Amino acid sequence: MTAGYEALSPLECLFLYLESPRTPMHTGSVGVFEGGPLRDRHGLLRLADIRREIERRLHLVPKLRRRVRFTTFGEAPPVWADDPHFDIAYHVRRAAVPAPGGEDELTGLVAEIMAVALDRERPLWELWVVEGLHGGRVGLIQKIHHALADGLASVELATVLLDGERHPPGVRRPAPVWDPRPEPPEVAVLARQVARRGAVGVHAAGRTMGAVLDPVGTARRAGELAEALGTLGGALGAASPSSLNVAVGQSRRMAVVRQPMDELRRVEHRFGVTVNDALLAAVAAGLQALFTSRHEVVDGRTLQVLVPVGMDHHGDHRLGNQVSALLVPLPIGVDDPVERLTAVSGAVARCKSHHQAQAAALLIGLLDPLPQPALATVARLVHHQPVVNLVVTNVPGPAGALYAMGARMLEAFPVVPLAGNLSVGIAAFSYANQLSVGILADRDRCADIDVLAAGMRRGFADVVAAATPRAGAPRPAPAARRRGGPTGADIVGTRGDVAS
Repeated sequence: MTAGYEALSPLECLFLYLESPRTPMHTGSVGVFEGGPLRDRHGLLRLADIRREIERRLHLVPKLRRRVRFTTFGEAPPVWADDPHFDIAYHVRRAAVPAPGGEDELTGLVAEIMAVALDRERPLWELWVVEGLHGGRVGLIQKIHHALADGLASVELATVLLDGERHPPGVRRPAPVWDPRPEPPEVAVLARQVARRGAVGVHAAGRTMGAVLDPVGTARRAGELAEALGTLGGALGAASPSSLNVAVGQSRRMAVVRQPMDELRRVEHRFGVTVNDALLAAVAAGLQALFTSRHEVVDGRTLQVLVPVGMDHHGDHRLGNQVSALLVPLPIGVDDPVERLTAVSGAVARCKSHHQAQAAALLIGLLDPLPQPALATVARLVHHQPVVNLVVTNVPGPAGALYAMGARMLEAFPVVPLAGNLSVGIAAFSYANQLSVGILADRDRCADIDVLAAGMRRGFADVVAAATPRAGAPRPAPAARRRGGPTGADIVGTRGDVAS
């Protein structure tokens, strides 16, 4: 912005206030790359070149050089302001995994890095370049605070910092000279806050005038909104008490589940569902396995899953949070994979038909006029929320391959943060014909994360098998036997992915 700074939105402030030493609020991603192009002729990592290449592109994403500055005015929000001491070497770091450099070693390192909060005195992101992976590959672990970007914005960031071709045309220009702007005086911040609140009143007046000029359309929208709020209100407080919802500690562990996209597309075509439906059904299978191993009841039981919904971004690399959400009741007592998938698809369809995402966006908008102390109070309440059992987010990746200095990204998986009483978070990312699912959990409260991951793999495999009938076999139908939850006759599926 021309002023050199901008105030954080209420949602971005909320993410800051949610953060504590035991609940860092950064999202993450892990990319595994070919190693050759990232090493010199002696086989050494080209760390200095990697730093220069990233710094050369930072002018495309100005927020990556900005830090959060809090003010002494309790009413005024913090602002993004240029960091006059920005140092690319601090943000792009080197790490190594021990031999043999397999998945266990990589996910162990990711869990350690994700457990440490970002330094608020600096721009809220880090990129770790990882050596020691099997086969000479190189990993890139990204941490970016949720106040800085949501899931879709993080993917957009990757398309800026990486290339869509192995050898993109054009001459590599040096990084433009960066001249940090002075931090704003606090009186200017307060004035902007007053102006923002005035703008809220102007928008409200505009809506009132719109209602006068278009009473029929306004009445219809009001009816839809009332229905959406009623549905969302019914979902609030409906979470089933579970061993997932405990106070989170400071240590983390991680697991990864992989699923070929061509098999999921076959499931889409066979059953008229979406990839996101198949993901949620696999999560339900994994939770059934986890709770069964913990000797918890699964018959007739549902868990409430928060499914973030990505809204439109500007496409100008400004980053930010344009999100809403669905609250999806996930049946975990259904044995048959097709019946489970149908039940999940129907649950998502009902959430969409009742405009839950629009209602959630409206509730998020109600944060706008709140003063900062009130937002901090809301954040403290979220740490003890009774509404959500876990978060499952699905971020669509780019259609083509991505490269870093000529090295192809072989796979990538995302990481979602854990809030106050959510001991498990699940995030999926589609890239290179693979849906990669990252499961992050509290190390002590969910030591059995591998049971959840194995159950998800079986859930995917079972529904893929059901979508691939053997030669001469009859078309599969949802089984009549179940352990609770709606049957295929109760609901109708829908198409259209939900993503964050």
